[in-house]
Amino acid sequence: MRSISALKLLLFIAAVCSLSSCQKELSIDVPPGNTGGNGNGNNTSNIVGEYNFVGMTAHTSSTVEVSQAGQNLKTVTVSDYNTQNNSGTVKITANQVISTDNAYSIDTIMNGKTYIDGILVDDSDFPFVVSSPPTSSTSSYVRNSTDSITITGPIGFPDPSGNISTGSVGSKLSWHGDTLYMKVATTFTQTITQGGVPATVTGTVTGISKLKKR
Repeated sequence: MRSISALKLLLFIAAVCSLSSCQKELSIDVPPGNTGGNGNGNNTSNIVGEYNFVGMTAHTSSTVEVSQAGQNLKTVTVSDYNTQNNSGTVKITANQVISTDNAYSIDTIMNGKTYIDGILVDDSDFPFVVSSPPTSSTSSYVRNSTDSITITGPIGFPDPSGNISTGSVGSKLSWHGDTLYMKVATTFTQTITQGGVPATVTGTVTGISKLKKR
């Protein structure tokens, strides 16, 4: 019987993480801070202005399930990171988020667990290293409430494959001093065939983007 290694299953993840499907807003715990009032002269009902990009924090999880030759194989890959070497600016208008020359780096470890018929057969750590060059993009948004918007475009949080999902995603807003926190959570489920083997992939990203008002 032909076996499927953990590395090959990780390649399934890399093959589909750039696809956006069934993305939706999930519940996000809002850290203490001003989420709607007028503390520090800032208000989430009016975020129009210019900002410095000061970083992202994210938790990502990708699950790949494969059935072959009577066996059920699954990998679960998890990463947590805080970006470093952050630079660039963001301009928020009445309906757009315009990023200019945003750059960052990630240097952390992702963990991958492989199961065969529900039994753990491999538990390995892999480096997750990204150096993103200055990149510019424009996303549109609509307001849902005084502290919530829906953004359409690149969401900005790479998973361990280095890909960045696009689509529509809800964002919860709050102020912490002069820094705007934009919190998002997305999920997708995709069925693919890679090398003739069908697989079901489910991925989630929960992240916070931090913008310091200029």
